[in-house]
Order: sequence, then structure tokens, then C-alpha cells
Amino acid sequence: MRRLISKQISLKKRTGVFGLLLLIGMFISACHKEDEKGYVMDAKQFAISVKQEHLYQNEMLAKLEKGQGNPALADLANKRRLSSVAYHNDLASFDFLKDTDSFNLSESHVFNLENADKKMGAEHLRTLLSMLIDSDQTLIGLHVKASSNQGVQDERLRLWAREKISSLQSNLDEAQKIKL
Repeated sequence: MRRLISKQISLKKRTGVFGLLLLIGMFISACHKEDEKGYVMDAKQFAISVKQEHLYQNEMLAKLEKGQGNPALADLANKRRLSSVAYHNDLASFDFLKDTDSFNLSESHVFNLENADKKMGAEHLRTLLSMLIDSDQTLIGLHVKASSNQGVQDERLRLWAREKISSLQSNLDEAQKIKL
């Protein structure tokens, strides 16, 4: 009986040690990056995506600003225009992103704007505001993705993207508060 108990204890010790080694190995492999290029997002693609999304927002804001003399929309457009200039100036401080200024609106952006323009009056404004809210959420998502440990390779850009999330969230909150 003692031998059986002793064998069971010995087996438990070995299993415990093996389990501990297995856990340590899994932890190390989870923290280790096999491929330096294994980042989720290329820095230039991030820059082009956010600049393209801002261009889309500027188109929507220009249309919203004309919206039946609504002071909330005019105020939103003015604030966004100023913050957009500051945002782009910050982004331009990354030398390796200098050649990311050649782009147009995506096909889906053009399609959405054309469909919104088919609507009239308050429905047109509500559609544009809804599109702006969706675009704000897209920008937040791009920044969250870029700022993750596997986001963009450049650490400075990852930190910058992380810092911008709170102001982007404020933009979203402000747009969501507007009632038309």
C-alpha cells in the first residue's frame, strides 16, 4: 500500500513539474514574436487609412455644415476641422510617413456619399450624421488596432495612436449627442 501511495505521489510531482514547464513554455511562446514583420498593420497603410477616413469625414462635415442652419452641426464641423489639422500635423511628424498623401476616397466612401445625397432635408442630415458616427468608430478601431502590441512596428507610432484614442472617442461622443 505504501508503495502504491509513494508511486502516486511521485507521479503527481512529475505531472506537476511537467504541467509547470508546459505553462512556462506556453507563456514564453505567447510573448515571443517569431517574425519581426508579423505585425498586424503596416505603418504606411495605417497612415493612408486614417487620412482617407479623415477625407471622408471632411466631405460629410462640409455637407452637414450646410444643414439648415443648425448651430450644433456648424459647431461640430468647425471643431472637427481644427482637430483634423492638428491631427494631420502630428501624423506628418513621422518622417517615414511623408509619402502617404496620394489617395482618394474609397469606392465605398463615394457610394455612401452619393446615396446620402439622394435623400432630402432632415433625413439627409441624419444619414450624414450616422455615417460620421460610423466613420468615428472606424477611426477608433484603426487606432486600437495600430496601438496594440502587434499593431504597427514603430513603437512611437503605436504610442501616438494610443494617445489619440481618447480624443477620437470624444469626437464620437459629441457626434452621438447631436439630435436632429
